[in-house]
Amino acid sequence: MKTLVELEKKINSELTTKINNSEIRHNQLYLEIDKEDIIDVTLFLKNNKDTKFRQLIDITAVDYPEKEERFKIVYLFLSHENNLRIIIS
Repeated sequence: MKTLVELEKKINSELTTKINNSEIRHNQLYLEIDKEDIIDVTLFLKNNKDTKFRQLIDITAVDYPEKEERFKIVYLFLSHENNLRIIIS
Protein backbone atom coordinates (compact mmCIF):
# COMPACT_ATOMS: atom_id res chain seq x y z
CA MET A 1 0.00 0.00 0.00
CA LYS A 2 1.42 3.32 -1.00
CA THR A 3 -1.24 5.73 0.24
CA LEU A 4 -3.96 5.93 2.86
CA VAL A 5 -6.58 6.17 0.12
CA GLU A 6 -5.40 2.86 -1.37
CA LEU A 7 -5.34 1.31 2.09
CA GLU A 8 -8.86 2.52 2.84
CA LYS A 9 -10.14 1.05 -0.45
CA LYS A 10 -8.39 -2.26 0.21
CA ILE A 11 -9.77 -2.61 3.74
CA ASN A 12 -13.29 -1.59 2.74
CA SER A 13 -13.32 -4.03 -0.15
CA GLU A 14 -11.95 -6.96 1.87
CA LEU A 15 -13.87 -6.32 5.10
CA THR A 16 -17.13 -4.90 3.76
CA THR A 17 -19.34 -6.45 6.43
CA LYS A 18 -17.03 -5.55 9.33
CA ILE A 19 -16.33 -1.85 8.68
CA ASN A 20 -19.05 0.53 9.85
CA ASN A 21 -17.23 3.70 8.81
CA SER A 22 -13.81 4.72 7.53
CA GLU A 23 -12.27 8.15 7.28
CA ILE A 24 -8.86 9.69 6.68
CA ARG A 25 -7.98 12.46 9.14
CA HIS A 26 -4.64 13.86 10.37
CA ASN A 27 -2.71 11.57 8.00
CA GLN A 28 -4.20 8.48 9.65
CA LEU A 29 -6.98 6.08 8.72
CA TYR A 30 -9.81 5.80 11.24
CA LEU A 31 -12.02 2.71 11.21
CA GLU A 32 -15.20 2.19 13.18
CA ILE A 33 -16.13 -1.43 13.78
CA ASP A 34 -18.35 -3.44 16.09
CA LYS A 35 -16.52 -4.75 19.14
CA GLU A 36 -17.34 -8.32 18.12
CA ASP A 37 -15.23 -7.89 14.96
CA ILE A 38 -11.98 -6.68 16.56
CA ILE A 39 -10.20 -10.04 16.28
CA ASP A 40 -11.14 -10.59 12.63
CA VAL A 41 -10.19 -7.05 11.63
CA THR A 42 -6.93 -7.10 13.59
CA LEU A 43 -5.86 -10.44 12.12
CA PHE A 44 -6.61 -9.21 8.62
CA LEU A 45 -4.60 -6.01 9.14
CA LYS A 46 -1.68 -7.94 10.62
CA ASN A 47 -1.51 -10.87 8.21
CA ASN A 48 -2.53 -9.40 4.88
CA LYS A 49 0.44 -8.98 2.53
CA ASP A 50 -0.71 -5.47 1.55
CA THR A 51 -1.43 -4.03 5.00
CA LYS A 52 1.19 -5.45 7.43
CA PHE A 53 0.02 -3.64 10.58
CA ARG A 54 2.21 -5.66 12.93
CA GLN A 55 2.75 -3.22 15.80
CA LEU A 56 0.11 -2.27 18.33
CA ILE A 57 1.20 1.16 19.51
CA ASP A 58 -1.54 2.02 21.98
CA ILE A 59 -4.82 0.92 23.51
CA THR A 60 -6.98 3.49 25.25
CA ALA A 61 -10.61 4.10 26.20
CA VAL A 62 -12.91 7.02 25.50
CA ASP A 63 -15.83 7.90 27.80
CA TYR A 64 -19.09 9.10 26.22
CA PRO A 65 -21.22 9.87 29.33
CA GLU A 66 -24.29 10.77 27.25
CA LYS A 67 -24.43 7.37 25.50
CA GLU A 68 -25.91 4.15 26.84
CA GLU A 69 -22.66 2.28 26.12
CA ARG A 70 -20.37 4.89 27.62
CA PHE A 71 -16.93 3.44 26.96
CA LYS A 72 -15.26 2.69 23.67
CA ILE A 73 -11.86 1.02 23.29
CA VAL A 74 -9.51 2.58 20.73
CA TYR A 75 -6.55 0.76 19.15
CA LEU A 76 -3.65 2.40 17.31
CA PHE A 77 -1.62 0.21 14.91
CA LEU A 78 1.50 0.92 12.87
CA SER A 79 2.77 -0.67 9.66
CA HIS A 80 6.54 -0.18 9.55
CA GLU A 81 6.74 -1.58 6.03
CA ASN A 82 4.23 0.94 4.69
CA ASN A 83 4.91 3.72 7.21
CA LEU A 84 1.17 4.06 7.88
CA ARG A 85 -0.97 4.31 11.01
CA ILE A 86 -4.50 3.15 11.59
CA ILE A 87 -6.89 3.83 14.45
CA ILE A 88 -9.70 1.38 15.19
CA SER A 89 -12.59 2.16 17.46
